[in-house]
Amino acid sequence: MKNLSHLLMAVIVTSIAFSSCKKSSTPSPATGPVVSSMKLTLNGNDLNFNDCEEIEVDVNNQKQTTITGYIITNGKPADLNFGLNITHDPATLKAGQTYPAQSSYGQDDVASFFYWKNSTDYYTSQPTVPEGNITITEVTSTTISGTFSGKLFAPGDFQGMILYYTITNGSFTAKINK
Repeated sequence: MKNLSHLLMAVIVTSIAFSSCKKSSTPSPATGPVVSSMKLTLNGNDLNFNDCEEIEVDVNNQKQTTITGYIITNGKPADLNFGLNITHDPATLKAGQTYPAQSSYGQDDVASFFYWKNSTDYYTSQPTVPEGNITITEVTSTTISGTFSGKLFAPGDFQGMILYYTITNGSFTAKINK
């Protein structure tokens, strides 16, 4: 009887030990720096940015999401960069949402594009020629990803008379700055 009692006790202790050592079904969060980038084809030429940042801006009480691709060399950004603006609150962005190029100023749920070739020359989408869109493909607690395409004109070319750049194959993964 004493051996049966010890055997029963060993079975109970072993059972408790195994049940308390269960693996968690939730994966642990990834550690390390958030990887971000932006790439696009501009008039047939590939353009790659090794850093991409998302920030929330407020223009006339209208929340907007700005995503900018940078080329960082030795910790310094180059003058060349590419920007996307979505007139939508960043807190409510979701995968699957698509934002068409804006057709007038001050619209909600639209996109605009900006390309700074250097510190003085830049090009932008124009509401009179609303071509392009941004599609959100993933939103996490640290990044936002998506695809885009569009057309760029000189900043003062409000009629969209001279097309400078056609954007295709655009994609990004941006670090969310809170």
